[in-house]
Amino acid sequence: MKFLFDAKMATVLVGPEETKFVIHQALLCDKSKYFAKALTGSFEEGTTGIVRLEDVSPVLFKIVVSWLYWGKIAYSVSDDDLSIDQGFKKLKREDDKFSENLNADDTSTWPIHILVRLYILADRLDIKDLRNDIIDALVTSAEKSGIGLRVYSYKLIDSDTTAESPLRKFAVDRLAYGARHNMEHRGFWRDIPQDMAVTALLLSCRRVPHTLCNSCYQKGLAHNGIKLAADHPCKNEDKKPLMVNACVYHEHADDEETKLCQVSRDKTVKK
Repeated sequence: MKFLFDAKMATVLVGPEETKFVIHQALLCDKSKYFAKALTGSFEEGTTGIVRLEDVSPVLFKIVVSWLYWGKIAYSVSDDDLSIDQGFKKLKREDDKFSENLNADDTSTWPIHILVRLYILADRLDIKDLRNDIIDALVTSAEKSGIGLRVYSYKLIDSDTTAESPLRKFAVDRLAYGARHNMEHRGFWRDIPQDMAVTALLLSCRRVPHTLCNSCYQKGLAHNGIKLAADHPCKNEDKKPLMVNACVYHEHADDEETKLCQVSRDKTVKK
């Protein structure tokens, strides 16, 4: 927490109304490559210490700030702030099914698209650790509620992430392992972005079926020239990757960091 001894502050003006956030500059630059470039480079922001994010939601950025200081995804509220219900209503979708018990500290009670939009913002601000934590929140939400992503979230992910994005990989796996593949859900599949739908359906073809022996399954793959994805965490059983190892959606520098993350997650689950 060395940044606490560095009094230099940065001002971030968020949204069209320029909601003001004053944050320790050292903390911002340590966690975010975006802010590090803006505030320590030769740009105007480096001189003024002011960064403008006109097209960003203050509600989402508030969550980012909470994470920066406390290391946890939460919606913090001060005396003059909007409550979590009021804040999330500003981001509400028509098809939202808000929990009657929205909990500022429990992301499993939040609408999924809030976490999706938060990830996209963390990607833009280049905050890797926050992206990993959001993936964990999405996995936990999937484990607790079993509710899949809505079409709106898939469209957001398709338009605002790259082909290599861990969030996109998570979304495609949710389609392959969680969506219904029957004629009654044709409308849902028609609305899914084409590339994501095709990738998910191809992945479904590679799933290990319950009714076939593994030997027959392997022969079928070989006959059709299909190879299992090398990074899939489970090749012998039909298990959702997120239930086997959430690190398949994380960004880790090396194997050692991956192992430490797995140990930390196992301890959290046991609690």
